[in-house]
Formats: sequence, C-alpha cells, structure tokens
Amino acid sequence: MPLPCRQWWRRTERWHIVSMSDAPLVAHSLAEVYLYILATPCGSCGRGPLSGEEAEPCDDQAVGFTVAVTAKCGSCQSVALLKFKLPGPPQAVSADQAAVVNLTNEPSRMLDIAQWLTLFRMKTEAAGEELNKTAARRLSLEAAQCLDEALKFYEEDNDLPTKDAFFHDGSRERFRDHPEQFSRQRLLHLRSKLPTRWLMRPGGG
Repeated sequence: MPLPCRQWWRRTERWHIVSMSDAPLVAHSLAEVYLYILATPCGSCGRGPLSGEEAEPCDDQAVGFTVAVTAKCGSCQSVALLKFKLPGPPQAVSADQAAVVNLTNEPSRMLDIAQWLTLFRMKTEAAGEELNKTAARRLSLEAAQCLDEALKFYEEDNDLPTKDAFFHDGSRERFRDHPEQFSRQRLLHLRSKLPTRWLMRPGGG
C-alpha cells in the first residue's frame, strides 16, 4: 500500500509528525538505502543503531520511484519514516545472494567514504562470526561492495580521497586523525582479499 511521505518521531509515549518537505535522498539501490540506515545515527538521540523495516512505495511517483522505510532506533526507540528515490522498482534477490549496491561509477550521494569504511568493518566482522558458509560468503561480498563504493571517491592518480569525499564533521575528523586508514593502496589491498559477485552461486554452501 502506498505511503504518504512524512516523517514520524516517537518520544516517550507521544508521536510527533515532521513534514518531509525536502527532496528524498537519492539512492542507487534499495541495498544502499538499508546500508545508509545502518550507518546513520538516530536523529533523535544521536546514537543507534537504526534498523529498517520493509520498504513501501510512496504515493508521489511523478518523477522516479520513491520508497518510504520505517527506521527504528535501538537505543531510544524513536521511529522515523524516511524517504528515498531509486532508479526504478527494486528487484527481488534470492536468500543466498547479496543485492547489488551500485552498478554505476558514480559515488554515493548519501554515504561518504568514512561511512563506507565503517560499513566494510561491520560486514567483515559479521562474516567472521557467521557459522553458515553461505551467509558468511554473502556478508563478505557485501563488505567487498562497501570497499568498491569507498574507492569511487578517489581520483586515479591520488592515494588519498578528495575533500568532497567527506560529508560530515566526524568523517573529516577521522581523516585528519588517521589519514593512513584512507590510503587507496590500502583499500585496494583489502579488496583483493574479498570475493567478487561472479563467485556467488545460487544454492552454494
């Protein structure tokens, strides 16, 4: 059922409606939407993590394809209805496959390079703790795609990212304190140890 594109915040026992007059965030895929939710702190308490429910199409599809996702904070229990514009309707993905995050060469407009590196770490750690081989391989592929997205912020002849690769003060501070973490050669070395999509096979264990 189409949803109105509004944002809801819950504080204590009351619901507050906040109009979403701004344009929706532009995503390359539904997979990128859920990674954004995972990497974004709660707008109410500043913590998290946020978890997203199933995306629903909005009722304002005049241009592009817009979905709304309900995101709930694991710390303060605030709930928000977030709006995203996709290239088209999401495609179904089998349980043993990892959804493609971004088929283009364009960097993300929602997640900056530091957030992609955080997501890479989270997915790598989750893969290392996963006992099911198929699930661990899928998480490894998700980690690889996070590095692929981080690498899109580099110019070919530079080992460090450009200034526009950082969207947030916290990301810029992380870069100032630990520039070695952002070395392109380091990321390429890490990427070489991870699988590529063609290695994923339906029903693999």
